[in-house]
Amino acid sequence: MRAIWTRLAPGIATLALALASGAANADCDFLTGGGFIIPNGANANFGVAGGCSKDGTPTWGHLEYIDHGASPSLNVHWTSITAYFRDGADGLDTKNRLTGARFICGKARTNLAAPNDNVNFAVRAKDMGEPGVDDEFDIQLTQEGTNTLVYTTNLNFLLTPHKLNGGNIQLHGPAVGTGGSCPAQTAGAPA
Repeated sequence: MRAIWTRLAPGIATLALALASGAANADCDFLTGGGFIIPNGANANFGVAGGCSKDGTPTWGHLEYIDHGASPSLNVHWTSITAYFRDGADGLDTKNRLTGARFICGKARTNLAAPNDNVNFAVRAKDMGEPGVDDEFDIQLTQEGTNTLVYTTNLNFLLTPHKLNGGNIQLHGPAVGTGGSCPAQTAGAPA
């Protein structure tokens, strides 16, 4: 586990710095993060980022997710971003830094057999301030076209969110979300 996190952390930090320099003048916020949760009795590692361009469209982001406890082990790699928007109200922590939850949605490929090899994804990530011990991450995958549930850590994001067991989520201001298409946010019955 430490080896995987050690490999992910420098890339996430580099991406966050690159995005921060390019998005500093944007009219919307963006989110970066990485770490792990334990949804199936084993670590599920992730690296995620999302935001919108200066014109407010959800044009950039990424997702890497590996659940070592899934059977078979699940590997998800983003191919496109379709939405970025806030979930609930935003607030400020004691250091006047932005906190809050965002949805990042898109399309991804997995290591699963067809028809679950190409999926829609929805990620809900929440920055709860520093040092990150209360930050949250959940993911849901659905089949493209049918919106049939493929995988979830929190069915339709209605249950208690997963707190990070390691890592950090960072929300970078100003506090403005955008929209887009997010079919995996609410899934149909599993196949």
